[in-house]
Amino acid sequence: MNLYKRMVLIRVLEEELQKLCDIGEGADLHFSRGQEAIAVGVCAALRSTDYIVGHHRTIAHAVAKGVPLGPLVAEVLGKPNGVNGGKGGEMHINYPPARFMFSFQLVGTCVPVAAGLAWAVKIYKESDDIVVVFHGDAATANGQWHEGLNIAAVQGLPVLLICENNQLAGNVRPEHYLPPTPNHRIDERARSYGIGASRTDGNRVNNVMDVASITVDRVRTTGRPYLLECMTTRLGKHKQGQGDIRSKEELAELSKRDPLLQEEQRLRISPEVKEQLYIEAREEVRKALEFAVEGEV
Repeated sequence: MNLYKRMVLIRVLEEELQKLCDIGEGADLHFSRGQEAIAVGVCAALRSTDYIVGHHRTIAHAVAKGVPLGPLVAEVLGKPNGVNGGKGGEMHINYPPARFMFSFQLVGTCVPVAAGLAWAVKIYKESDDIVVVFHGDAATANGQWHEGLNIAAVQGLPVLLICENNQLAGNVRPEHYLPPTPNHRIDERARSYGIGASRTDGNRVNNVMDVASITVDRVRTTGRPYLLECMTTRLGKHKQGQGDIRSKEELAELSKRDPLLQEEQRLRISPEVKEQLYIEAREEVRKALEFAVEGEV
C-alpha cells in the first residue's frame, strides 16, 4: 500500500504541475504518467545511502528517493527556495542529503557520469553503496550511453542501469533508433559489453521492487554493473511544448497498463479508500505548492 500511495502522490503532483503549465506558470516539464512504478519500485529496493542519477524525466525519481516535496516543487518552478535555488530546474536537480546526485538534460549523458560516481564510491570512498542510473530506451542510441557502459564494464563499477523502455523518443518510434539488428534489444546491447542484463514488466510496482531487490543485491555483492530493462508505457506527451502523435485509441489501449490501475486491482482497493488516498495526496501537494509560491508551509 505504501508503494501505491507513493505512486498516487507522484501522479497528483504532476497533475497539479500540469495545470500550472497550462496557464503559463510552469516550465517545459517532462512528466512520468504511466511510468511511476519504475521509480517507486526501484527506490524501494535501495538503501538510503545508495545514490541515484536521473535523466530529464525525473520528478518521479526525486519523489521516490525522498527529496522534500516543497523544495522540489519550488525548484521545478524556478523559485529561490528550491533545492538548488531555482537555478537547476527540472533537468539539473541535485540533492545530496537524499543521495539524489544529478539529473541531466542531454539524453544519455547521465550514464558516464553515473560510472564516474560509482568509481568514486568504490575506489575513493571504499563503500559498498551502489549507484543507480535511470535512462530511456532512446538513450542507448547515443554514444554517451555506450561510453558509460564501456567504462563501467572495464573498471568493474557498482552501477545498476535502469532502462525505462517506453518505446518512444519524443514522438519517434523505435524502428528509427532501435532498428532490427542483432543488438536491437536493450538487454542484448548491455550483454555485448559483458554486462549482465534482464528484462521485466515495469508497470507492476511489486514486480519492479522484487526484481530490483535481486539486481541491487547482485551489483552490491559483485561490485559490477548490471542493466535492468523495465518495459513501460508513457501515458502523456513527451513534454509540455510538444504534442503527441499517438491516437486517442492507442492511448486508451495503453492506459489499460496504467501501473496505478493495476495496483488498485491487485490490492483490491475500494473506491472509498482510493478517494481518501487521493485526498491526502492532494493536501500534501497543496502544501508543497504553497511552500514553493509563498516560501512557507
